[in-house]
Formats: sequence, structure tokens, C-alpha cells
Amino acid sequence: MKYIVALAILAATQFAHASCSVSDIKITAMKAQFVDTCGGTKCSPHMTGVATLENTCAEAVGVQIQITGYDKSGSPVSTDELWPASVRNIPPGSYTFNMSQYLEYDPTIVTFNIKAIDVNRWK
Repeated sequence: MKYIVALAILAATQFAHASCSVSDIKITAMKAQFVDTCGGTKCSPHMTGVATLENTCAEAVGVQIQITGYDKSGSPVSTDELWPASVRNIPPGSYTFNMSQYLEYDPTIVTFNIKAIDVNRWK
């Protein structure tokens, strides 16, 4: 009987994880720009900014995002995928993260898009 109860708890835990998906993660705000802090020296501007996501899952999960920079015609110029909380789970609710240096500088980038592309339950 103990094994049946243990299996039921394990199955319920796995079912709860399966119920959380990318559609449960929304990007609610983003403010980012390329900044030149080099002064007169030769270096490339770097990205700085923050974004906020909303985790509507019932549990804390890891969230992978993709940020893409577009030129004035709307064509993608640069993209990157990352886990803003590293290997930590983001609890349900609002989570604000730093976007510094997430995307390589390209002078043709005029706008950015950010979206959630994966969720994972870190142990």
C-alpha cells in the first residue's frame, strides 16, 4: 500500500509539472538599448536594460527566453537564447531581470523582441 501511495504522489507531481508550459509565461515589460560607455576609446556599445516576465504556472519553473534584434525593415539581425534566472526556478508571479549584454551590438538594430521559448523544472 505504501508503494501505491508513493507512486500516486510521484504521478501527481509529474502531472503538475506537465501542466506548465511556455504559454504560462508572458513578457509584460521590456526596456533595453545599446549604450556607448567607451567615451573616446574604441569599443562597441553594449546592451543594457531590464525586462519583466509573469509566471502564471502553479509552481516555480526555469524559463528560457529568446531576444532578437531587428533592422528597420523588420528583418532579424541578431538573436540569443538564455535562462535569465540561470538554473534557478522562478516562482509564480512577476520576475524582473537584467538584460545587460544579452545581445551583440549591431548598428542596424532598431527594435527588439523578447519571448519565452521553454520552461524547465530545475531540481
